[in-house]
Amino acid sequence: MKKILIIKHGSLGDIALSLPAFYSIRNNYPQSEIYLLTEEKFINFFKKSKLINYFISNNRNESYLKTFKTLLDLVKINFELIIDLQNSERTSVYNLFFRVFHKAKICSSRSFAHYRYKIPQQGKESIITGLFNQLKLIGINHVNKIDYDWLKIDLKEKYNEPLVLFIPGVSKGNEYKQWQPEKFLELAKYFEKNGFSICIIGTKNDIDSAKPILDNCSNIINKIDKSPPEVIYSIAKESQLIISNDTGPGHLASLSNTKIIWIGNEDRISRSNIVNDDFSNKILSKKVKNIEVKQVINLVEKLI
Repeated sequence: MKKILIIKHGSLGDIALSLPAFYSIRNNYPQSEIYLLTEEKFINFFKKSKLINYFISNNRNESYLKTFKTLLDLVKINFELIIDLQNSERTSVYNLFFRVFHKAKICSSRSFAHYRYKIPQQGKESIITGLFNQLKLIGINHVNKIDYDWLKIDLKEKYNEPLVLFIPGVSKGNEYKQWQPEKFLELAKYFEKNGFSICIIGTKNDIDSAKPILDNCSNIINKIDKSPPEVIYSIAKESQLIISNDTGPGHLASLSNTKIIWIGNEDRISRSNIVNDDFSNKILSKKVKNIEVKQVINLVEKLI
């Protein structure tokens, strides 16, 4: 394959969960020119990975006219293979467009693909496993060991005490996935009492989730609104443990292979998002808010 187009939009969590698939594609096609159609905000992130040769910006809020023009420009490139890793209603329209105006073979779980992976009911397999199964249709084998240290940066802070990373926030609209901030506070006091420093990450929208800890604990490193992907990953690498809701920054932090405790709902979404590996530890309930702090502390004491 001389030229391959990958399509991937989505949230930070979606991007983090798709990275093993990107590595697998590059590993199977080391000499190919790989193009990526993605949102502008993720282009610098992917540039650092060196997995992609060329980038085409395609934002969610773009007009139909601009998106149509972008697709017309892509038709001029002689792709041999188009891999849809987004697998959304939006990309099914793209698949139809390419099917009509382009000769490239399309791999997707959506309509109009030449190689279509039929996704099982949500929760039957993780997102990562689903993408691997999709790529198997075109003979791409997955890579087992992946090094994400291209995300690592030198942190200004020096941590003289053992560090635990807290991710107490969730994105807007996902409040049903959030463990109560006051329970995060109680857990933070436990760690502080036992000689840990606590780092809190999140966007400016997470300030209310972090405020109880910021107001009531003293051994705190506040990275709210100061935690781009490189900072999240680098702090996670320095940490002994990560405590997180089922949220995008948590999935990015999990790339560090630091032990992580996921606190979430026992539902199809969490079963799809949270992988089963040697580093992931889950405390799930039908309602995340019913999970008690003592349950988390008991697991902490087994892990560290």
